[in-house]
Amino acid sequence: MKKIFSAVKAHYYLIFLVAIFYFAVLVRWSTSNFDVILDYDPWWFFRHAQELVQNNLVPPKWDILSYFPPGRPVDFYLGWSYTIAIFYLIAKPFTVISLMKFSGLFIAFFSAACAIPAYFVGKYVTNKWGGLATAFFGTITPIFVSRSIAGYPAADAADVFWTFVVVLATFYAMKTFKGVREKKGWFAIGLAILSYWIFALNFNNSWYIYYFFIAFIPLLVIFKILESVIGRKHEGSFASRLKTIWHENKNGFIALVLIGILGQVITQITAGWPFNTATPIQNFFSALGFINKNILLVNISIAELQSLDVFSLQGFTQLINNIGIVPIVLMFGLFLMILYKWVRKKEVSNAEYFTIVWIIATFWLITHGIRFALLFAIAVAASAGFVVGNLIELLKGKNQLLVVTVYGILIFGMIWHLADNYTFSSHATGMEIGENWKNALSWLKNNADKNANIVTWWDPGHIITGYTGLKVMADGAHCADSCYPYNHNVRIQDMGRVFSISNETEAVSILQKYMGLTPQQCQELNQKFDGAVPADACSKVSQMYLIASSDLIGKYYWLSYFGTGEKHNFIQLPLTNVGTDQNGTQNAFYYGNGVLVLINRDGKLVPVVNNKNIIKNIIYYQNNQPQQFQYGNVSDSVDGLVIVDPSFQQATYLDPQIMDSIFTKLYFGNGAGLSHFKLVYDNAEVKIFTVIF
Repeated sequence: MKKIFSAVKAHYYLIFLVAIFYFAVLVRWSTSNFDVILDYDPWWFFRHAQELVQNNLVPPKWDILSYFPPGRPVDFYLGWSYTIAIFYLIAKPFTVISLMKFSGLFIAFFSAACAIPAYFVGKYVTNKWGGLATAFFGTITPIFVSRSIAGYPAADAADVFWTFVVVLATFYAMKTFKGVREKKGWFAIGLAILSYWIFALNFNNSWYIYYFFIAFIPLLVIFKILESVIGRKHEGSFASRLKTIWHENKNGFIALVLIGILGQVITQITAGWPFNTATPIQNFFSALGFINKNILLVNISIAELQSLDVFSLQGFTQLINNIGIVPIVLMFGLFLMILYKWVRKKEVSNAEYFTIVWIIATFWLITHGIRFALLFAIAVAASAGFVVGNLIELLKGKNQLLVVTVYGILIFGMIWHLADNYTFSSHATGMEIGENWKNALSWLKNNADKNANIVTWWDPGHIITGYTGLKVMADGAHCADSCYPYNHNVRIQDMGRVFSISNETEAVSILQKYMGLTPQQCQELNQKFDGAVPADACSKVSQMYLIASSDLIGKYYWLSYFGTGEKHNFIQLPLTNVGTDQNGTQNAFYYGNGVLVLINRDGKLVPVVNNKNIIKNIIYYQNNQPQQFQYGNVSDSVDGLVIVDPSFQQATYLDPQIMDSIFTKLYFGNGAGLSHFKLVYDNAEVKIFTVIF
């Protein structure tokens, strides 16, 4: 028994690490009964993992399904899809589940495995307790859980895993390298380069953390000077202080430079197919483009990429909801911990100084969009771990009551944080593909010709290709120069225009070019991507199907903005009250708290806005039959159309421009009055048309 207790005492951290792994899986398991992949982006990684499994881990050179015509070169990172495919092939002899089910469950376990490199980062900088805290906050935080929940096999988990790995490898290289003649230092640099290279396989902006280290060099000098001034460690001149700082850190700086130079050479060698590794220089210019806002048009419409004022109450609340209050509080503790060490003349490690830079840089990124909250969460987890590790050291030999109090607060905070994440994940809804979409996609899969092209707004493109195996005109894998002759900007402008204009002839003319390339375009394509273009990339498709779906009602603002430069929107108002006469008969329906009222006059519903003006046109349903009335001959009328859904739970106002749009005629009118669009499938959310040229 003593041996067992001794073993447990000696390896307590492993028990806690296993517990963290278990809880990290648990908070992601609430959606484990999924039928198909959740949301949009995960379909992209699943589809390419499926290709790798089917092709003996050799990726195609051309993705014929995406951005057709003509498709696009496979010049994007495939590391995460490779990870899914390789582990699936390892597990395949021992399981009967499909690749789709495996990938959706695998993400929960891989995300939990991020605890391993996170633990070593925290342990390397402080101690085992710091490592455990880093592992805990690094794997269990709302923004990370939301992007790695069961059924959501996106690449975010790989970003977290390899960020911790490259941070650890860079710390190790900077500390170990003592000169060009020592083999151990070169081994450490080689390990760091290998880590960055694998990260480059998994993330197109993988070198971001390296540039944080580069920015850290001049800031370290400032930190060291402040440390010497506040702690009165150095009484010499300013020049002598700089000389001392250089002497103490020059090998670490040289190691960083060598990692960048050799990393550029190696990733440049593997920059093409099939590895498609991002290089440091590519990432540098990409970052400059981001800073100068040289972005694709579509980014304007993505909610996660809108500027966020984190200093406002709303912005800070959003930040807390994504990260968690406990790690945020501990993060601020790092600044206090460093100040305390300065005053008490205790050593502050370079890793702790770097974490300050890491926090500030990723915090700045959040102001450009909450999507970057995950990168900030990684830095916060590291800082929280460092604070916990330092606290454990500081409390040694202190008053027992103080020790118990601090430990109690830390344990309570972690339980609170875990409970918040578990509650958050248990209420994770809205990412599933609804039954109406499943039925519509199944219809396409079973009835569309395999050489058909599916056109609609860009965001469901990944789902369509992954579920049906059919070509799409656009999807969510943003594509600039690689998509020739029509890049992402052109395609969203074209599709926005097709939906938002009223001229059917122009709309069909726009769609015509997505049937296939001209001979001249095909020749230019082959010249641009010599040796990668398959013959069928230039072939015309046999059919074109257009999807008009209910989600585009809420997105119509962007369709009209990108398509025409004008900003129009459907105004959707929920039913908030129902009026009755003295006999109890319903005679008025109030929408949006009375902004719009439908009043029963002589058996007809009359739409009145702001208790004053009658809207000229209305469509509502009685006994599932549409009833359409016009009130254009009354005074104080407002042009436009009100459409009431059959359940009367929602009314939608359309201004005159929206009334006559192709989308309105397709979705609300089932294509009536249009000669080039034939309805072939419809349900409550999705309507599919063949395009007749």
